[in-house]
Amino acid sequence: MLGHFGSLLLLISFIACIIAGWSWFKFTQFPTEKTFQKTARLAWYTMLGGVFGASMVLVYLLATNDYSYAYPFRYTSNDLPAYYLFSAFWAGQEGSFLLWMTFIAIAGVFVAKSAKEDEGHVMAVIAFCQVFLLSMVIGVKLGDFSIGFSPFNTLKDQFPNAPMIQQGITPEDGNGLNDLLKNYWMIIHPPTLFIGFTLMIVPFAYAIAGLWQRRYTEWIKPALPWALLANLILIIGITMGGYWAYETLSFGGYWAWDPVENSSLVPWLVGVAGIHTMIARKKSASSQRASIFLNILAFMLVVYSTFLTRSGILGDISVHSFVDLGLYNQLLVWILAMGILGFGLYIHRYPELPKNAEESETMSREFLIFSGAVVLCALAAVIILGTSSPIIGRIFRDSPSAVPISFYDQWSLPLTVLIALLCGAGQLFWWTKISIEKITEALLYPSIAAVVCTAAVMFFSPFTQQTVKVSEQTGIVGFFEEFGMSFMLLLLVFASFFALFGNGSVAWKIGRGNPRKAGGSVAHIGLSLMFLGIIGSQTFQNPLSGDANTSAPEADGGARKNFIITRNQTLQIEGYNVSYKSSKPTPEGYTAYQLDFEKNGEKFSVNPVVYKSKKDQWIQHPDIHSWFAKDLYVAVAPAAMYDTPEQAAQKSQKPGELKLARGESRQIGAGKYKVAFIEYDLKVDKSRLPADHQISIGSVVEITEIKTGKQHVLRPIYVIMNNNEQRFLRNEIPEFGITVSFTGMDLSKDGKDGKAKFEFEGVNVGDAEDWLVVQAQEKPFIGVLWIGCLLMFSGFGIAIWSKRFS
Repeated sequence: MLGHFGSLLLLISFIACIIAGWSWFKFTQFPTEKTFQKTARLAWYTMLGGVFGASMVLVYLLATNDYSYAYPFRYTSNDLPAYYLFSAFWAGQEGSFLLWMTFIAIAGVFVAKSAKEDEGHVMAVIAFCQVFLLSMVIGVKLGDFSIGFSPFNTLKDQFPNAPMIQQGITPEDGNGLNDLLKNYWMIIHPPTLFIGFTLMIVPFAYAIAGLWQRRYTEWIKPALPWALLANLILIIGITMGGYWAYETLSFGGYWAWDPVENSSLVPWLVGVAGIHTMIARKKSASSQRASIFLNILAFMLVVYSTFLTRSGILGDISVHSFVDLGLYNQLLVWILAMGILGFGLYIHRYPELPKNAEESETMSREFLIFSGAVVLCALAAVIILGTSSPIIGRIFRDSPSAVPISFYDQWSLPLTVLIALLCGAGQLFWWTKISIEKITEALLYPSIAAVVCTAAVMFFSPFTQQTVKVSEQTGIVGFFEEFGMSFMLLLLVFASFFALFGNGSVAWKIGRGNPRKAGGSVAHIGLSLMFLGIIGSQTFQNPLSGDANTSAPEADGGARKNFIITRNQTLQIEGYNVSYKSSKPTPEGYTAYQLDFEKNGEKFSVNPVVYKSKKDQWIQHPDIHSWFAKDLYVAVAPAAMYDTPEQAAQKSQKPGELKLARGESRQIGAGKYKVAFIEYDLKVDKSRLPADHQISIGSVVEITEIKTGKQHVLRPIYVIMNNNEQRFLRNEIPEFGITVSFTGMDLSKDGKDGKAKFEFEGVNVGDAEDWLVVQAQEKPFIGVLWIGCLLMFSGFGIAIWSKRFS
């Protein structure tokens, strides 16, 4: 019943949004008829209420684990902690669409109130886009034709060919969240991205409104604060995703050029290019035309990224892609509609757009800003071309592959050098009166400081050793293979220092007089520090490697970048004393492996987590120890990860012996269970004993399933018969499939106490093969990257403060 109510609310919202958009459109034709404005606002509020109400219905179904509906079944489970229920809301395609349109509905309220004379034009465009989003989830079927995919589909709707479900049998448990999504970043990272995507529609709508009304420059002032806010929130979301990958995934980085990562970065690059041209529009007609084009393109790329991630077209390439729900055609129509509206109107109005009376000088501030926008767009073009390669490749092949990561590295590096140089020169020229003498003076000191710092990096760090690649080629080809990447990285180091010192001098000069004007230079300082942090953490990273006896070979036969350590062993690895002594359960019931490090008298521990998910996948979460100048990043792989399925099955069936002192506990079953020897039981249940027994000693053993907290107390008995034969009266836990036998005692030297011996069947006790493959990396200067991100965010914030109240 609730699902029907939610579906009804979405249908009402869809109709109300159409009414709102049509009323705002009529308001543009008859601006004195306030009835159209009032009708549009009332319909928009109705749509907002419907979308919010439907969201609350879905939240309730998720919170109550109502598995009669497909969405809760796919993304929740009985053991899912309450704080992940909200993240389950946007874990799937339908819920994330619902989240996105909720944000647009809320944003529309503020835009309508602030747009003033542009309200009708701007809100008609936003409503037009919202109609398409709502169509993705209304789930209306007209014969064989369907519009959207409802989040309130029942299991019967989802699985029409499953007889048991069609008979009304509801599953007792759901599939639950993907284990990699069970992280606090899942609660805040996706909503932040969707807020950024939402706000990108506002400058797009203002640009369309400017073309619509033939007000080709007036739209920029009210749109600029929205553009700044949209790109600020979007880059915060992107950075969150990078840090999430860094601290949660075991590949040791924060960016992998994944198609879905790229599809959020590309709109940001174009959006930032648009911001720069908007700022320069007062003295450059080229910037005015570019501002309209870039703000249309930025949102078009948001729509295109939605198509990439939700159409299923990248399902075999990206780990982030949503499951295909059959929305391919609808998403394609959305792209075409937005493209026709935006670029169609732009082309139609192009002959009327402002033109420069004369071309800007090459060294003018406007030319430099425009050049920076062009380079940002070139970088975006490279990334979107690589991301779209599987789509383009289908023209020539049935199963095209994605481009290698080296494609992005090779093409983005020279463009990033240009971006860094223009970041430094642009601000210096913007705040310096243009003349040969002034230009020379402005560039001199940042250039000298950048040269000195670059030389220091080159001669006093392992930069050359780390970046020069030995080539087997000869001649010019061999030279560029060996030194080309090193040279480009060195140029990026210089350009980043130049941008740092150039923008630092500008921020110091103008910040003392009017801090509100320092937003651009602060953001550029942050960007230059980000570049330096990326270079430092990637170029100078130092894998802690063992020798041939302590390292696991790389899969590709390359250099060893790990070491193997067994329980209670201490190794000396590149100046560190590393010990592995224990593992322990986490609050979620997973296994954390404690590694103790000691270097130069400093001692600390890291606790990377590894476990096997319900879907039989190994999940690794690294742990990070941070200093001011570097991080030590540690991920581990236990011995069981290297077992084949046959070996794992054999180990689970093979009996294993464990020795425990009274009161001692140990994890078994790869951390799934905890076994504790409570005490000896001298008052054995006589009914369990054979008649011809001589001596009997019982034991009390407690076994706990760590994840669920379920406990079982067993009382296996050790018996000696009259003929001195030993017998073991075992106990079994059918629920766990575990059998325990008490097989003897190892007495202590004084004969008072010692360890009891137990034999386990149905679970691997792990004593025989308790070793870890450790991937540990020192990452110097990675803190510079995160500091740079925070400074860039601050620069955007200062700029918003300045533009909002200017």
